[in-house]
Amino acid sequence: MAERFKIPVGVFIMLKKDTKVLLQLRKNCSFSGNYGFVGGHLDGAEQIVTAAIRETKEEVGVDIHPNDLVLKTICHSNKGVEYLQFYFECCKWTGEIENKETNKCERLEWCDWNHLPENICPYLKEAVQKINDGISFYEDTF
Repeated sequence: MAERFKIPVGVFIMLKKDTKVLLQLRKNCSFSGNYGFVGGHLDGAEQIVTAAIRETKEEVGVDIHPNDLVLKTICHSNKGVEYLQFYFECCKWTGEIENKETNKCERLEWCDWNHLPENICPYLKEAVQKINDGISFYEDTF
């Protein structure tokens, strides 16, 4: 029997306070020199919300309750590598935000949601537009 297709799954967490969202200036990884949201990939046998909570703790050191994550959009993309990406908003957490991955993140910055930096990762730019347009699911480049 042929092996079933497996798709990588990404989670992105938009930590927000008022009109600001937390961004990471990436370094030593894909899209270095660009801003991105907190996030990463599912580990095997891990729930999507659990991955979002884990990635947030690993990258910025705060704890999130599952009920405080709001799913904003999902993207099924294929730009060389096929992905399924879940974008969450979170406005409540416990602990102090700090850069826990200094090897991959130059700095953390609170940016206005309506005036994000030009050098935000291109796939995130598109996700932000879909979220602003109220689109809960989209497919990209097939």
